[in-house]
Amino acid sequence: MNNSKLTCVSGYWAVKNKHDIKYNNWFKNTLKINCPYVFFGNKESIKLAKKYRKELPTYYIEFDIEEFTTYKYKNKMITDAIHCPSVELNLIWNEKIFMIERASKINPFSSDFFAWVDAGIYNYRTEPPPSIPFPNIGKLNNLPKDKLIYSSSNDYIEQEVKRDNHYHHIAGTSFVIHKNMINKFAVLYKQYLDKLIDQNNIWTDQVLWTHIYKDNKDLFFEYARGYGAACTNLF
Repeated sequence: MNNSKLTCVSGYWAVKNKHDIKYNNWFKNTLKINCPYVFFGNKESIKLAKKYRKELPTYYIEFDIEEFTTYKYKNKMITDAIHCPSVELNLIWNEKIFMIERASKINPFSSDFFAWVDAGIYNYRTEPPPSIPFPNIGKLNNLPKDKLIYSSSNDYIEQEVKRDNHYHHIAGTSFVIHKNMINKFAVLYKQYLDKLIDQNNIWTDQVLWTHIYKDNKDLFFEYARGYGAACTNLF
């Protein structure tokens, strides 16, 4: 068994997304982060990920969308041409914390921290990540162990956090959690899914996390600003 202080968790399913470019055009860069991974997907997407991860330590889990914790909310979700073009994509986004939870229970690399990293992470679509091991251990050791460590997409404006708009402060591209807090966040996220998911809003993960943040600021730590910066700033 490999030992690593942090495991990246990611996944991919070929569903309608926000980009005309196929995600696998980016994977030659975005899946090259030099860190142990747990990667979720169906047979086809796992085969694709293996093509790019190659020798990098990766634990693959075959997982179909119909098996998601979030699948039960499928008929309550709506789409938006710009912000959420398919229900399946929204299911994937909202499943992130539950994939982290599943990965942490297996914990194939005996990690203390787990980081969600989008398979096609915005920051490395055109240029590869640094080849050095990720993350910087000194930076990781300075992170709190009792909070969700995130980067912000927008300034936090509390009056904008409403049930009928898609304003969000939390960036979903990447975030980090210590293993001891994962179950707490998974339970909390499920409570907010049950409370909020309806057809009055698109309820992406970023919107839902922002509502959780509004009520539980003490459980969050803003580490950086910008989409994906919770990952890139840890190099």
